[in-house]
Amino acid sequence: MFSFLRRRRRRPQEHRQRTIVFVHEQDGPVEKQLKLALLPHLRSAGVRRAYLARVHYGNLTSYEVALCLITNPEPALVARVGEVFAQLFGRDSHLDILFPSADQEARLAEVCQPFFS
Repeated sequence: MFSFLRRRRRRPQEHRQRTIVFVHEQDGPVEKQLKLALLPHLRSAGVRRAYLARVHYGNLTSYEVALCLITNPEPALVARVGEVFAQLFGRDSHLDILFPSADQEARLAEVCQPFFS
């Protein structure tokens, strides 16, 4: 399950994906800034672990960046993350937010280290 944040203050949309392939960690100067900005929100929401990963949903020509949160899905957390992301990147960009299952996290951990735990 993931929420999709998009332009013009649209509400997050929930989608279900059968195929999620975790490709690698998304990391660089801009991503480090996002991760630092998210830390207080992750702590206060009781998130156990957080990853920022490059993913695809079965289409090998299209990749997305996803914030993967090991916690119970919570609309208030999604909204806070969306606001932080919009402040840094503008409302024209989007970020997928995934709440991986235990099996999905095991696959994720093979290619990506958590930036928060």
